[in-house]
Amino acid sequence: MSRFVARNIVVMTGALALSASMALAADKVVPADPNHYPYHGTVKKDGKLINIDGAVMRERTNVKIKKGELKYGVNATPKQIAGWNVDVRPDGKGLPPGKMTVEQGAEVFANNCAMCHGDFGEGVGKNPVLVGGKGTLKNQAKTGGDDGPEKTLGSYAPYITPFFWYIKMAMPLPTPKKLTNDEVYGIIGYLLQLNEIQVDGKDIEDDTVINADFLKKVHLPNEKGFIYNNLRKPDTHNTRCMKDCRDMKKWTVMHIKIDATESITPTVKVPRYNCGKPIMNGEGFAAIEAPLPAPKGGAGDAAAAAAYKASCAGCHDSGAAGAPIVGHKDEWVDRIKEGEKTLYEHAIKGFNGMPPKGGNMSLKDDQVKAIVDYMVNKSK
Repeated sequence: MSRFVARNIVVMTGALALSASMALAADKVVPADPNHYPYHGTVKKDGKLINIDGAVMRERTNVKIKKGELKYGVNATPKQIAGWNVDVRPDGKGLPPGKMTVEQGAEVFANNCAMCHGDFGEGVGKNPVLVGGKGTLKNQAKTGGDDGPEKTLGSYAPYITPFFWYIKMAMPLPTPKKLTNDEVYGIIGYLLQLNEIQVDGKDIEDDTVINADFLKKVHLPNEKGFIYNNLRKPDTHNTRCMKDCRDMKKWTVMHIKIDATESITPTVKVPRYNCGKPIMNGEGFAAIEAPLPAPKGGAGDAAAAAAYKASCAGCHDSGAAGAPIVGHKDEWVDRIKEGEKTLYEHAIKGFNGMPPKGGNMSLKDDQVKAIVDYMVNKSK
């Protein structure tokens, strides 16, 4: 057992949602077969040959185009095609070259992912939990006190290989596409280790090398827990109205508007949002987009503190990604010497691993400056 798994990390809740729509035969609903991933073949329905993804197959006809006849666009180069063809299938097709050990992947995770997902995938704040939840999918949260299912990578996801595509293209959230193929392999290996996934009956150790061939051998616990129906049957069976249709001028459409945002008592002390606009959260925190009082402390501290908590504390309270911790004077002394103008510029435009405005682009420059002043005053 590796030193990471041996820590007995207990994780609470998480949310990873995967969906699929596949079938192996007409009018049949069958469990997924990981050894025969159904992205090939056809079925017959109503006398028609239907492709496995539901599209009607038609006889292919060769159309001859004379050179110069089509005057739109240019031929895509192999390099351009390769740049767009980055998806990865559940059977592993599409995985690129690359490799990294789990121990190296743990370091990459700590520097790029832990700020949101925790050092061991336990989740920070409202960010997704990635580890744990085995045996919880049958839980039903019928009342507020019941535990619901914990949908994590280790408990809910059916396949691991598509996560390569997602992590590579979308993570880290503030700076997507920054990770190399090697680093993505390392991160996935570390998450598999934390979830205590075995491959060929063996534990994943710190020195295990993760690459495309390795991921193709991984079978997650919930791999056969999904039911696929690839014929895409409609949810309704109404006959389409083609004549003598209802005259909508004689009918009145009523829209019921319910604003539930004020009927819920927040359980965490962070600003709440209504239609994308921050509002007061019932705990006295000012909205992030509200004009902040002038910097330099004083009456502006309360508003700046609230904005700091909402947009900056995730890194500057924990030191994630090398961020200087607010209140640790030794980590700020050299930065403060650089001068107020430099600190403002770094915070607004981004610097090293920190995205512009801490990733919250709704903040105005004056608001960012007020937050910087608040952080500096707390760290002198």
